[in-house]
Amino acid sequence: MAGFSVQDLAIARVYGEAMMQLAEAQGDVDGLLDELEDFAGQIEKQEELRLYVSDPTIDTDGRAKAIEKLFRGRYTDLFVDSLQVLNQKGRLVLLGAVAIAYRAARDVRQGCVEVHIQTATALTDDLRGRIKAVAAERSGKEPHLVETIDPSLLGGVVMRIGDVKYDASVASKLKRLSDELIDRAAREIHGGKSYFEGTAV
Repeated sequence: MAGFSVQDLAIARVYGEAMMQLAEAQGDVDGLLDELEDFAGQIEKQEELRLYVSDPTIDTDGRAKAIEKLFRGRYTDLFVDSLQVLNQKGRLVLLGAVAIAYRAARDVRQGCVEVHIQTATALTDDLRGRIKAVAAERSGKEPHLVETIDPSLLGGVVMRIGDVKYDASVASKLKRLSDELIDRAAREIHGGKSYFEGTAV
């Protein structure tokens, strides 16, 4: 997801909360979330669409007509109406930030928390489950993992819950998971044989 400024995210929270209230009234909170994230993903992947929603020289009314023609019937009315409001306010470019804000609002209501995980290699289902258990223990809430891979990450795994970051140096449980990730990476690099095998540590 593209980076957004603090001001962008603050504005997005206003729209995300308003959409959440409407979606709650219609009983389709998760459905709107799926549409927001799907469309935000398309904006990020498709340069032509990204330029179209962010170009300030494009006539607002003309873009409104295009939104109706292209998306009414393909997405829910609530989602298309939300696009129209963002378009009229010149905020359509912030749709990705609105999706982030909407998910955060949904998670708060459902007693969930977004947990950002950075690892040197992709997580296995077993490690993912154990990291979720650590995150649940730390936060006291049901974790929703947002995973990113950073091969240069020497510590193996870093977990961020809100503004609090946990890494191998401060969380012993994460340290054990980190060791497994590092060993797994070594095995992948060396064709199934651990680089550390037979080495005194």
